[in-house]
Amino acid sequence: MIHKFPKFSLKINLNSSETPKKLNSLKNIRSKINTWGDESYFETPYLAIKLDEKAWDLITFVEITYWYDGNLISIGFGATPESQNDKEIRLVTRTNVFGSFSSSDSISNALKYHKNNKVVLIN
Repeated sequence: MIHKFPKFSLKINLNSSETPKKLNSLKNIRSKINTWGDESYFETPYLAIKLDEKAWDLITFVEITYWYDGNLISIGFGATPESQNDKEIRLVTRTNVFGSFSSSDSISNALKYHKNNKVVLIN
């Protein structure tokens, strides 16, 4: 799975949970990128994805999550309004972690400046 942003792409290493299996059923989609603090998120079509038993709200920089309540893919790349300090990435609720990506300084910097752009999800 690839998340293609205007100036870079993230190749997502998927885990073996049910979430990426359902997300892989999507054809290529385009969605507007939104932010909440230093979290980016974008909407996907409804896929009836349920909350995983291993879902959590505290993630690391390289983890990609799916918020089942809002049909959203989220990428936390820094503190959110829920974070208890500037080094913590705490989401508003538990989410399904379904993959990760390899980090680099260029990706970290690019993620901070993509608000209101579009993302393409490629399967």
